[in-house]
Amino acid sequence: MTDERRADKRFLLHLAVQITGVDESGLQFSERSQLEDVGDLGCRFSLRNAVRRGAILGVEPLGSDGESLEDEYSRLFVIIWLEPKGDRSTVGARCLLEDDLTDSGCHRKCCNSNVPTT
Repeated sequence: MTDERRADKRFLLHLAVQITGVDESGLQFSERSQLEDVGDLGCRFSLRNAVRRGAILGVEPLGSDGESLEDEYSRLFVIIWLEPKGDRSTVGARCLLEDDLTDSGCHRKCCNSNVPTT
């Protein structure tokens, strides 16, 4: 576990994942990454693609050889924070729950970003 002060416990691990989303330019992307830590409410990973705080990404667990897993599916996460590190960014993301997906105020509740809601 990490030493961070959080409401949920975080566990350090390295799990291969496929990240999908839309970058800062509005283009769709898909890239492989590894979760660096995970908790009940969120996770941390790094990305090569430039994304913005408040963006929604799909995160799908992969097998040990990078293959899709039969019983797993992509889950949606909202980016809470970004930290540039060279040609990558470390990303902190919170899992979107069913209530978040039906609430037009999702971005304001999740990350206090200036992302417009319609």
